[in-house]
Amino acid sequence: ARTAETQREAAAKAATDALFVDNDATKGIKPVTNQAAIDAAQAKVDLVTDATVKAELQAQIDKAQAELDARTAETQREAAAKAAINDLFIGNNPANNIKDTTTQAAIEAAQAKVNAVTDPTAKAELQAQIDKAQAQINTRIPVNGTVAKYTVGDLNITGNYSGPATALSVDINNKRYYGGTIANGTFKFYVGDKNLKPSDVVTLNLYDANKQIQKSITVPVFEALKITIADYKIGDNYLTATYNYPEITKIGIVVDGTKYWGGDVKDGTAKFFAADKIKNANADVTMNFYDASNNLIASKKVTIATASAEISTANYTVGATNITGTFAGDIRKIAVSINGTKYYGGSLTTNGTYKFYVLDKKIKATDTVIMYGYDANNGLLSEKTVTIAE
Repeated sequence: ARTAETQREAAAKAATDALFVDNDATKGIKPVTNQAAIDAAQAKVDLVTDATVKAELQAQIDKAQAELDARTAETQREAAAKAAINDLFIGNNPANNIKDTTTQAAIEAAQAKVNAVTDPTAKAELQAQIDKAQAQINTRIPVNGTVAKYTVGDLNITGNYSGPATALSVDINNKRYYGGTIANGTFKFYVGDKNLKPSDVVTLNLYDANKQIQKSITVPVFEALKITIADYKIGDNYLTATYNYPEITKIGIVVDGTKYWGGDVKDGTAKFFAADKIKNANADVTMNFYDASNNLIASKKVTIATASAEISTANYTVGATNITGTFAGDIRKIAVSINGTKYYGGSLTTNGTYKFYVLDKKIKATDTVIMYGYDANNGLLSEKTVTIAE
């Protein structure tokens, strides 16, 4: 039995070694090694029963298989790259000139396949052919174009072009429409019946005389200009607004004829510090919106809301430290009068409660005590008689 195992091991080792250069498993596989040779060696290894020997031989088989797989993948990559390159040239022969129908996109697709090749010699040869095709297409007069801004409701997509463009199409959500007019460097394509929305994917295509697309231009669909300015309340820190127009990059305000620049504009929102500029409800305020070149895009009047506020409750127990209570609205400061003498101070919280220290005022149940609420500019908004308990 041992003699039989020894023979199996020897046969497996010989078959495995034969896969590699110089019959040395530490080297790479031979150029002639193929899948059939590996499978035959694997069959011999499978017959080995000694676990240690079998594991060592299997590792060598696995190494050979990995190298063959890599070689096969590289061969496939080279073949794919060569086929893509050949298709660029007349007669599928890189010795000829490129076809009239060869496009930049086709060259770029072939280049991507060449980039995947790892053998440096093969890659250099293929790259030289790509470079030849690119040089030839560069000698053609390129077709270029730009589209004018398209806003929901516009009847036509319009724009300008250069180069030998002769026809148009428009892709809307992957459906292609042919038509339009193109001449003398300008084009237009009627889309009034397409009900375009900002969510639509729209592309305008420019064709050459061979009816090949030479330029595709994405057409963003913009909403009609919409600006919303929040009502401003006297005492607020900021005047705020929202907009849907990407070209808006700057803002300014005009208060009773005085112009101010500044503010923050980002991602469809704008704010401008106005607490020191808008001080009364009768102020005439305008908010202006500009593009990056300071061109005025829109000007909107600002509504100044009438301040609303109330001291809701005011309570004190004789001998207590503070008058306490609740408030609502735009109250920012408080005061208290005791038998006609007014004192300023106290503190307000963001949850609508307040307190005012009066322990040193020795308030009695018979005293007349009133709480006052003011806006940020000291305008009186509300007053409340304090309920005194003994």
